[in-house]
Amino acid sequence: MSKTGQKFEEFVKIVKRLRKECPWDREQTFETLKPYLVEEVYEAMQAIDDKDDKRLAEELGDMLLHVVMLAVFGEQKKSFDIGDVIDSISAKMVRRHPHVFGKGKAKDKEQVWRKWEEIKREEKGRERNRRDKKGMLETIPKSLPALYRAEKVQKRAARVGFDWDKVAGAWSKVHEELDEVHELIGPKAHRPDPKRIKEEIGDLLFSIVNVTRKLGLDAEETLQEANVKFMRRFSQIEKKLMGKKMTIEQMDLLWKKIKKAEK
Repeated sequence: MSKTGQKFEEFVKIVKRLRKECPWDREQTFETLKPYLVEEVYEAMQAIDDKDDKRLAEELGDMLLHVVMLAVFGEQKKSFDIGDVIDSISAKMVRRHPHVFGKGKAKDKEQVWRKWEEIKREEKGRERNRRDKKGMLETIPKSLPALYRAEKVQKRAARVGFDWDKVAGAWSKVHEELDEVHELIGPKAHRPDPKRIKEEIGDLLFSIVNVTRKLGLDAEETLQEANVKFMRRFSQIEKKLMGKKMTIEQMDLLWKKIKKAEK
């Protein structure tokens, strides 16, 4: 066995011992670990954004802990174990990459995606369980953050050709959705319909994600950067507010000064 394999085997033993001897680990279930699993993924993403390789290695270790822990739960239920997890993903990667492991060919990533979906559909045709009868969009996890999920939905639809040819088409859709929102909440709007407003604003957000995708941007990352920028600028206003009151007009003027100074 390789050194890496030995380390992995030893780590699995550590996790099994924790499950057996630690009061906290003994009480955990698939459901209780869900929030921690999501948290660890985001912490790894933050390490990537910070370009902190040392911390990324640590966060990937935390993610691995959850993968192995969940597999140990499966083993205790006699439903699956870590070997099944590895076998499943190994077989899937080989099966869905015939251009690497077989005689297939793929000139670019678009051809890779199309072949991936084609093989996936063939697999679903052979497997007749409830989950595999779902469409290509229905298998996208509902628990994903809304921006990520919207982008994933759009990318999958684009793989079969349901997409704007150019970003201009997506941008025109933003204006169309914006006009519909304006019609509902603008100065000439009649009595507000909260349900309709929510629906149209949702459409507007979805169309904006489409534009970021067409521009090659990550919608979640783009909004996070806007959050950071707002927090940075607002913190300067907050300092000015210490011990005194300011009108909204004064705060807006200060905001514009801060914005101008940054640029």
